[in-house]
Amino acid sequence: MKRIITLLFILIVSFTLVASKIAFIENNGIILLEVGEFSSNKVVAVQEIFEKFSKVKLSDSQKNFVPQGILNAYYFVDTALIIDLNSKNIQNYSSEEEIFLLLQILYSLFENINGIDRIYILVDGKQSEIFIRSVNIHFSFPKDLYKIKKGD
Repeated sequence: MKRIITLLFILIVSFTLVASKIAFIENNGIILLEVGEFSSNKVVAVQEIFEKFSKVKLSDSQKNFVPQGILNAYYFVDTALIIDLNSKNIQNYSSEEEIFLLLQILYSLFENINGIDRIYILVDGKQSEIFIRSVNIHFSFPKDLYKIKKGD
C-alpha cells in the first residue's frame, strides 16, 4: 500500500511541475534561462516566477531588473492576466531600465503561463498611462509580440 501511495505521489508531482525559463538581459537582449520547475497551476506559477527573479545566479554579462517584492497582486480575467506592480523600488529606474524590467516580466509570464493572451499592468493598485518614465501601459501587452521563436 505504501508503494502505491508513493507511486501516486510521484506521478502527481511530475504532472504538476513543468520545466521553466525566465527572461533576463544579456548584451541588451533578452535571453531565457532554465530555472527549474514551476507549478502547472497558473495561479501559483505567477508568484513563483516573481520569486525566482532574485534567486537565479547570473553571470557578469547577465542582468536582472526585477526587484524582489515588486508584485503586489495579480488577477486572471478570462484570457487576460492583470498584474499590480509596486513602484517603491523602481522609481529611480532610467527609461532603459524600465523597458528591460517590463520585457523580463512579459517574456517570463508569456513563456510560462498557459491560457493567457494579454497582460495588463497596474501600478500601486491603479491604472496608469505611463509606467515609470516612458512606457505607455494604458493598453494591454498582447502575447503575439512577446514570443521567442524556438531555435532562435
